[in-house]
This record gives sequence, C-alpha cells and structure tokens, in this order.
Amino acid sequence: MEERLQYTVRLLREFLEFPERTRAHGFDEELDLGSIMEIEGADQIRISAIDGGTAEIIKVPTLAVVLNRVYCNSFAGMKKRNFFDKCTFVSITRAVKEGEKIFYETEVTQVLEGEWRFQFPKVDSTAEEMKVGRSRGDINRAVSMARRFCEWAYVENALRSGSEFILMDGTLQTAFPGESELAKVVHDAAAKQGSLIAGLSKTTTLFTLEGHPISGFLENLARKKGFPRWVARIGRSEEWTNRAVVYFVRLNEGADRGFRLDIFEEVDADRLKRLLRGLVANSKYFAFPGYPYALIDAHTYARVGMEEALHIKDLILDRLDIEDIKKLETVERSLSGHRILDELG
Repeated sequence: MEERLQYTVRLLREFLEFPERTRAHGFDEELDLGSIMEIEGADQIRISAIDGGTAEIIKVPTLAVVLNRVYCNSFAGMKKRNFFDKCTFVSITRAVKEGEKIFYETEVTQVLEGEWRFQFPKVDSTAEEMKVGRSRGDINRAVSMARRFCEWAYVENALRSGSEFILMDGTLQTAFPGESELAKVVHDAAAKQGSLIAGLSKTTTLFTLEGHPISGFLENLARKKGFPRWVARIGRSEEWTNRAVVYFVRLNEGADRGFRLDIFEEVDADRLKRLLRGLVANSKYFAFPGYPYALIDAHTYARVGMEEALHIKDLILDRLDIEDIKKLETVERSLSGHRILDELG
C-alpha cells in the first residue's frame, strides 16, 4: 500500500513541475513570465451579462420537451442598473426523418414570460459538429445546441441596455452546425452599436503542450510576478472557425483562482484595458471574489428549478389518457436506469 501511495505522490510531483515557457495546446501564443501583465485600476463601465437555464420536462431518446429561461442584465461596477430582460418558454426538440437522413428540429411551443422571436435551425444528426466520435448526434447534443443558440440570440436583447460590453457565460468557441454564422451576425450587430462581446468561463480544460493545466501553469508564473490582478494572452485557437481571442485573467486580489476570458475579434490595447478594468470593478462579491457579479446575477435569474418543470409535466400528463401515459412511461424508462442505481446507494 505504501509503495503504491509513494508512486502516486511521485507522479503528482512530476505533474506539478511546470516548464518556464510553453504554449496552450492548439493555440498560437508563446507563454512565459513576460506574458503576465498587471491589470491596473477599476472603472464603472456598463456591462450586460447573459445566461440561460434549462430543465427537462419529458425526455425520451428521440424527443425532449424542455423548459428554457434566458436572462440578461446590466451593471456598472457592483451596482445593478435599471435594466433586465428575461424570457421563459417551453420547446420541443425531436428527431425527424427526411429521405434517408435524421434531422433534429426545435420549436417553441409556449412562451410563459417575456418575448421570443428566434427560430431554431434544423440540423443533420450526422453533421460533423453534432457527432460524438463516429456516432450521430443524440437528443442531448441537440438540446445543448438549442440552449446555446438561445444565449447567442439573446445578445440582441442585451444590446438594448446600451452596455459597452456584453458578457456571455462560457467560452465563445463555436461547436454546433451554423453556430459560427450566428455568432458573426450577433457580433456584427454588437459592433454596429459600439459594443464588444466577451465570454468568461467558470472552468477550463485547456492544457499546455506538455499536458499541464493552463490555469496551474499561468498561476505559477503570476505568483513569481506578484501582481494582485493580472491577464495573460493565450492566443487564437488553431481549430476554431470563429474569431475569438482567448485570455486568462485574475480579477481580484482576494481571488483564489483565475478564469478564461474569450473576446470576440481582435481588440486594441486600450479597449482590452477598458474591458478588464470594468470586470475588476464588477468582481468584488465577497462570496466569490474575482468572478463577475453580473454573471452571478444572470445565473441566479436564469436558473430553472425542477419543480417548475415537474409542474408543467403534470399539466401535460393531466391532458393525456391513461394508455398514452403508460406508453410514455415505458419509453422514458430507457433513459432512467442510471438514476435508479444511484438512488439505491
């Protein structure tokens, strides 16, 4: 036992021996001690954050009824401005056969709150962006695509706040069919109004050429610099089709971690500094220092509770006859085996 523990300890020590210079795997920027730049100052700049939430009402292998919510706000520093927009709606994503192909289509069946005008594209289940390995995309992939497109579409609503920066939850990496085209349309609309789109990720799986987590490598360099707040440019992805530039940032001197920050399009140094100073001013929440409070607020109000989804499911079941309910329960069981085992302890 002791020998195997020591072996694990040795591997961990080797894993934590960071190089002095490297690149993030798949990115074009050389990273070393000179890559860490201090973020100086904080400004009360208007930032609008967007987040979305979903909860499954009914899901079988080829159909999902989903409760969706999308929300955007506007902040200047830690002060919430007198603006927000929210939409809650029910959608159905289903597999449909056309000729020899299987497509997924999503339609909004009921708007419960706010206004929704976006039409979801129909997508080929065998499109490269939908496939997992050699397998065609499944219903989970299709539902994820619908949620992602919701958030992109809601940038138009966020622009009504007059905010200089639109902050999305997560990366700006485009991974679904048609997403790059949608991102370009959204970016052009933002640029026309003088706004810039950025995305901040709570977690990241980026790693260096040697296989080290990029967060650990950059944090190690930053400690040597001793900057309380800092930014490092990771660069452009060699694999993505969109135009995002990726950075890593620490936005508060009391933060215990940094975050990945994507910025749509190349920006000049002054615009980048302005965005960073605005994020610093908005990242002072005591329970999670260094993470923008606008995104915390957006996450809170976009969240969909399971009780909401179950209520709508009950309304649907009340309108089905007993034979249809039995059939539905039968097909739902094909996806519930793992949950039952978990409940057994």
